[in-house]
Formats: sequence, C-alpha cells, structure tokens
Amino acid sequence: MTVSVRGPLYAVVAALAVFVAACGSDDTAPLAATREASGTTLPDVELVALDDESTSSLADIEGPAVINLWATWCAPCRREIPDFEEVNRARRDEVTFVGINIGEDAARAREFLEEVGASYDQYLDPDGFAVTELRTSAMPVTIVIDGNGFISTRHLGPMDQDDLNDAIDEALT
Repeated sequence: MTVSVRGPLYAVVAALAVFVAACGSDDTAPLAATREASGTTLPDVELVALDDESTSSLADIEGPAVINLWATWCAPCRREIPDFEEVNRARRDEVTFVGINIGEDAARAREFLEEVGASYDQYLDPDGFAVTELRTSAMPVTIVIDGNGFISTRHLGPMDQDDLNDAIDEALT
C-alpha cells in the first residue's frame, strides 16, 4: 500500500518532528549503524522525482543501492553529501545512489544540490513519510540495500567516504 496522504497539517507536523529530533541537536552524538534482519525490505512510500516530478515508490529501488535521507537545514546532511558524490562517482558501476529530500520544496532542494554538485538521482518526500515508515526520528539516515533488495545497513548520522565504502562492501558480499 502506497502512503500518499497529502495534508498540510500532517506535512507541518512531520517536518517539525524531523527538525526537532534531527539535526538541530549536538553534532557529536554517537552514530548508530545496525545490520538489518534478513528479509527486511524498503517500505512502499511514494516519492516525487526531483528532475521530472514523476512518482515512484521507495520499495521499487533496486539494489545494490545507497539511499540517503537529507534536508538542506540539516548541517550533517550538508557536510556528507559531497562525500556521497565522491563515492558515487567512484562506484557508480557497482551501486546506485539515491537521495531523498525530506519535507522541502523542489526549488530549495535543487538549489542546494547544484551548490554541492550532487549528480545522483534525487527524490522529494514533502510529507516525511519515508522517515515515518523507516522508523527513524533523525537525519541524516543512510540505508544500504543489497543486490536482492534487502536492507543491509541502516545508519543514523553522517557518514564519511570510508564509512560509506565499508557499508557498500558489506552489502556486496
């Protein structure tokens, strides 16, 4: 079932919850990475493609893939996206990179992505349903899925190139 409710009140509440719980807090908080149970797949959440405004489901992303939930107001998100772009350029033949902007409009997301030079596929989740369905309350969040579409790693907090390469290597084994 695709979650696609579009209510202004829900959008405001979801965005506020993500903002309060996420990046506004201490940057030095410990990072969390967990290995998912075998068989866990991505939820069916409707996303809007940033480049052409078509819609697709988060569950339709084929692995191996790196999925990063981010927002322009999230300082750790802003710092990690250039690292994601570097790894994307080095490993694009092995793994697909997908960015998902949470709770912002297309113009703001595009402007930021041009500023940091991110070239991988980007989607919008204006109502924050991905955050809810992935059961997280903070950003950035990075999900790595293996070639069978199962979640290999769920990482809460920023990742650098070494962290990202390690997570990809684990998903490819």
